[in-house]
Amino acid sequence: MSQVVKIRSAFSVDPAQAALAALLRAGLRAAEEARRANTYMVVEENGKVMHESPQEYLRKRSEQSPPSSSKTSA
Repeated sequence: MSQVVKIRSAFSVDPAQAALAALLRAGLRAAEEARRANTYMVVEENGKVMHESPQEYLRKRSEQSPPSSSKTSA
């Protein structure tokens, strides 16, 4: 049991960051599935439900995602 605790403490993952990453992956999977099915995605933006092409969804997400190397350490 102590090995499990050691492994968990070796990886200091912020739960909020992990949740955001999981949501991002889910959105990317949904966009890929919609693209394959040649259909639109239903997305919420500013409290409004919108129909969006997978390509448009991916374009918007790529503009919003911060660079992965933006972490700075003190």
